[in-house]
Amino acid sequence: MSLEERIERLEAREEIRTLVADYSMAVDDRDVETIERLFTEDGVFGHADGSAVMNGRQEIVDFYSGRLGDMGPTYHYPHSHKITFQNENEAEGIVLAHAELSQEGQTYYTGLRYYDRYEKANGSWCFKERLLKFLFFMPMEELVKDGLCQENRKRFPGEGKLPTDLPEMQPSWIASRN
Repeated sequence: MSLEERIERLEAREEIRTLVADYSMAVDDRDVETIERLFTEDGVFGHADGSAVMNGRQEIVDFYSGRLGDMGPTYHYPHSHKITFQNENEAEGIVLAHAELSQEGQTYYTGLRYYDRYEKANGSWCFKERLLKFLFFMPMEELVKDGLCQENRKRFPGEGKLPTDLPEMQPSWIASRN
């Protein structure tokens, strides 16, 4: 790879990291117009287990327009970010993240990973696909008490205790238990 190509790759990596930060701020700021611009026209957003998936930019916008209105303040913060390029216009990423959410008079805390596919279109990197896998999603007081020691650590408001994606559904975790 030439020096110019290496510099372009570094610039692309930084643009993708900015995309991820812009997403977090747009969700927290209830900036649905920005969220719309961050996804490709045929983008996908949802839970990796298939329980909630939006196909296409308009479905994503409609989801966020409704979902964010049901919440109080939120704070999304991405941590580590692994980016793998397929070519100069396509990449994949895994973002380790946390979020604090106020919903139905409670503070929820979640640890999750975003499994992303990125596409460069019209000179800008966008989400082609953004799927979530959860380590936990529960009221903060449950997490502090002994939350990570519990099974079924997804506690979406009004839905009871649901199985978590991480680490129990990961092939390496399953193999380590056998």
